[in-house]
Amino acid sequence: GIEQISEIVLNLKNFSRLDREKVSNFSVEEGLDSTLLLARNLLKNRVEVRKEYGHVPQIIGSPSQINQVFLNIITNAVHAMPERTEPNVITLHTSMEDQQTVRIDIEDNGKGIPEDVLPKIFDPFFTTKAPGEGTGLGLSQVFGFAKQSGGDVQVASIPGQGTTFTLYLPQEDPPAASAEDASASSH
Repeated sequence: GIEQISEIVLNLKNFSRLDREKVSNFSVEEGLDSTLLLARNLLKNRVEVRKEYGHVPQIIGSPSQINQVFLNIITNAVHAMPERTEPNVITLHTSMEDQQTVRIDIEDNGKGIPEDVLPKIFDPFFTTKAPGEGTGLGLSQVFGFAKQSGGDVQVASIPGQGTTFTLYLPQEDPPAASAEDASASSH
């Protein structure tokens, strides 16, 4: 029990680092494992998690932000799982998209996202949850983080069959935009 407690405390410290902007080498696979540990109560007795890790190289990024992105997607996946006799499954798959880009697929066999809702899911404050159950900020944070990190996020969903979120994260930290670029884009 004490080992479990110390593991949870360590994961909480890693997950919610005070130095949120601190950038470091980071294993997305370890990040997924940390997130699963924190989401254990949400997952237990409801969802089977399958890991298909490709043992991808580390990326440079903010561990707390990346873990938050994973948690937002996994939480939404769990909430999309219907009560049924067949198992609810979340599959985590890591691979290399190309020589510089790590690809993370988070796939669920939940109820899927209706076609009319799909274009709005990354909009801030958009939610299909009942009042008081969601802020509508989780997936907009995922989108913002992906773009800020020089990566991308895509979603594919088939109503009644499930949804896959795919994150593309560069191994290197994106170069900071110069002041010149910032002023040119604001006009």
